[in-house]
Amino acid sequence: MNPQGYAELVEHLSASCLDVSTVDDCRSLLTELDGLRSWVESRSIAVAQRLNQLASETPAIFPEQVVAEATRVSLTQALQPFKRVGAVELLPEFGAGLAAGAVTVEQLDMLARSVAGLDRATSDRLSERDAFLTHVAARTTSTQFARTLRDEIRRARRDDGIDRLEQQRRNTRLRTWIDHETGMWCLRGEFDPETGAVLHNRLHNAIEALFHDAAPETSPTDPIEKQHHLRALALAAITATTSNGRRHGTTADVTVLIDAKTFLDGCAHDETVIDIGAGLELPVETIRRMACHADFTPIIVGADGVHMELGQTTRLANREQRRALRAMYHGCAIPGCTVVWDYVTIHHITYFRNRGPTDIANLLPLCHKHHHLAHEGRWVLTLDAARRLTITRPDGTRTTTDPPQVLARSPARRRELVPC
Repeated sequence: MNPQGYAELVEHLSASCLDVSTVDDCRSLLTELDGLRSWVESRSIAVAQRLNQLASETPAIFPEQVVAEATRVSLTQALQPFKRVGAVELLPEFGAGLAAGAVTVEQLDMLARSVAGLDRATSDRLSERDAFLTHVAARTTSTQFARTLRDEIRRARRDDGIDRLEQQRRNTRLRTWIDHETGMWCLRGEFDPETGAVLHNRLHNAIEALFHDAAPETSPTDPIEKQHHLRALALAAITATTSNGRRHGTTADVTVLIDAKTFLDGCAHDETVIDIGAGLELPVETIRRMACHADFTPIIVGADGVHMELGQTTRLANREQRRALRAMYHGCAIPGCTVVWDYVTIHHITYFRNRGPTDIANLLPLCHKHHHLAHEGRWVLTLDAARRLTITRPDGTRTTTDPPQVLARSPARRRELVPC
């Protein structure tokens, strides 16, 4: 729509009489207002672009300060149009769609947040999909557009998503402050998708456990505000401690929907299905590592009740295997790592999905960091018969350790420490 068209639209909206409007009239007015809002925002972006140009010519100009003073907002709020500038410069047709009222400001903000951290090569590939993304945004809801945008960025990256997850882990933040007007203690957090999935499901489970039968009297009547209130109470319950130091709360149960081919092959394909809920995304290899924490088949115990070799009957190490490993390592098996036993995961040297057995000779305790490196970090770990560990890193460097100290002791002492 040209500027004259928007002038006529403003005049039409001003003359509209809501007192006699029908539902269809209201729907039409809302559509027109949404288009007008998009056009106004496109002009704000154009102003921000010009301020950037002036600032490059005259460094004394502070564009964000100009916007903050002119629109009477904070500097943080004044940054918003400049974030949108990057998106419309990368995808100019999308910017034109905004000016024409075809796409919404919310969709533009989704785009701006998504492209902010992309590398140059990925950005260039995504820009080739400008017309397609504009077409989708103009014909779908914001939720549907967000899903399409995630898929397009995943294809543009042309990698397994691990580099992005690493960056997201580095960007994890939690900020707290006191609102001096209300006196409330506030917090705002941003978490990588793996952590987010755990927190999301832990809160969900806590809400279900605490408020399944009845909501507290303090709950607001508004359904959305009520959920916010319950989530806050659930978080408080999870973090509360008893007098003896034990935590209240519930465990997290993260459910992942993934097709068998993607899980087994470790790479995405054209028909990949990955859904971990809550709108979160994780690399395939991270999901495969998370599966190490899940019991996929029943544990079959022999008549003696003690099995150091479980083969493929179960993914998880049994109690006696964990005791044996604890006697040998006391914590993470990687040289120099100081993480103690309570914070390790039992890792399969030959992955369980690759028919690696749940036998003591194929098991190694690793902390979260080194378990991550053994999967997403592409470290190759091998154990010989004496449990000498060889670590081969992606650059080809190798480190070989001595056997655990308990194996260097006398056979009698070894039998005492290691159940068999």
